[in-house]
Amino acid sequence: MESDSFVAVHEWLHHHGYWLGPIIALAAFVESLVAIGFLIPGVALLFALGVLAGSGLMEPLPMLAWAFVGAALGDGISFQVGHHLHGRIRNCWPFSTHPGWLEKGERFFERYGGLSVALGRFIGPIRPVIPAVAGMMDMSPLRFYIINLLSTAPWAVAYTMPGYLTGAALKLDVPQSFYYLLVGLTLVSLLIAYLGLILDRRFCRKKLILLLPVSFVVMAHISLLLLTVMDVSGQFDDHNARMHSFIASISVPIVEYISGLVTWLGSALILWMPLVLCAVYFLWCRRYKKLLIMSACLAGMEATLWLMKWGIDKPRPADFDGLDQFSFPSGHTTQATFVWLLVTLYLVAAKRGIVKFSAYSCAMMIALMVALSRLVLEAHWFGDVLAGLLLGSIWFSAAVAAERVYFNEKILKPRIS
Repeated sequence: MESDSFVAVHEWLHHHGYWLGPIIALAAFVESLVAIGFLIPGVALLFALGVLAGSGLMEPLPMLAWAFVGAALGDGISFQVGHHLHGRIRNCWPFSTHPGWLEKGERFFERYGGLSVALGRFIGPIRPVIPAVAGMMDMSPLRFYIINLLSTAPWAVAYTMPGYLTGAALKLDVPQSFYYLLVGLTLVSLLIAYLGLILDRRFCRKKLILLLPVSFVVMAHISLLLLTVMDVSGQFDDHNARMHSFIASISVPIVEYISGLVTWLGSALILWMPLVLCAVYFLWCRRYKKLLIMSACLAGMEATLWLMKWGIDKPRPADFDGLDQFSFPSGHTTQATFVWLLVTLYLVAAKRGIVKFSAYSCAMMIALMVALSRLVLEAHWFGDVLAGLLLGSIWFSAAVAAERVYFNEKILKPRIS
C-alpha cells in the first residue's frame, strides 16, 4: 500500500512538478512552527519529499532553497509568538496540557543560551519550542535571526539531502568506493575534532593556553613548506596522478553534480555571508577586538593564499575553465577551512563536551568535502587541496592564539601575590 501511494504521488508530481517546491517549504514551515511541530513527523516527511526530488523531479539546489525558506519563516514566527506572549504561552494549547514540552526547551536554552537556537534544530523533542523559548527569554531579535539564518542552511541539508541522495541512488549506479570515501572523511573529521579538543583541554588546565595553537602553526608551516617544495620540484607528481585516477573512477554524473553544489561552501560568495553576520554582531555588541582579529586573520589568509598562487604559478589540471589558472594552493579549500572553523570558534566558545565536538566535526567535514569537490571537478590536484587544508588551518590557529592573548590576560599574566 505504501509503495502504491508513493507511486501515485510521484506520478501526480511528475505532471505537476511546480508544486513540489512549495510543498517542501510548507513541510519545513509546519515542522518548525511552535507546538505544531510536535504533531508532524517532520523528519520522515522531509525525507520522503527529498526522495521524490532526487528521483528526478527537482534539482537539489532549489529543493534546499525551498526548505531553507520554509524553516526560516517557521522559526521566525515561533520566535515572535514567544516574544509577544512571554509567560502567557504556558496557558495556550498544547502547553497547557503538556507543560513538560516547554520546560525541556527552557532548560536547554538556559544551558546553551543563544547557541540552543542552532543546536535545537537537530534535536527532535525540543525543536518546535526553542525559537518560542528564545522569544520568551527576551533574546535579542538581531542575534536570534543571525543564528537562525546561519543554522537553517545546514539544517536544510541534513533533513532533505539524505532523501535526495536516496532517490538519486535508486536510479543511478554510484561506485561503492565513493561511500567508503565518505565514511573515511567522516572518521577523519571526528578524529581531528576529538584529538584537538582533548589536547587543548589538557593544556588549558595547565595554564598553557597558547601551546596547542602556536605549536600547530609551527608544525603546519613546516609541513606546508615541505609539501610546497615537493610539489614544485615534481616529487609529488606520482601522488597527484594516483589520486587523480582514483577520483576519476568515482566521478559519475551524480557525484559531479553534488560536488558542484558542495564546492560553493568554499566560494567567496557564500563565505562572505557568515563573515558579514559575525562582523555585524561584533559591532552590535561592541566587541571591536574580536572584529579586528577576524579581519586581520582574514586579510592575512587571503594575502598568503594569493602570494603563493601567483608566486608558484602552477597550472591547473587540463581543460579547467575558471576565473584564474593558478592551482597551488586550492583557494576554495583554504577559505572553507579557515572560515567554517572560525565561525565554529565563535559559536561554541563558551560550550563544552559534545556540543564543541559536534560543531568542530561538522566544520572539519565541510572543509574536507570542499577539498574532495575540487578534486572531483578537476579544478585542483591532490597536493593543492592538502596545501589549502594546511594554510586555512594555520590562519585559524593564529586567530585562536590572538583571541587568547587578548581575552585571557588573567591566565597569561597571573597575579603576583
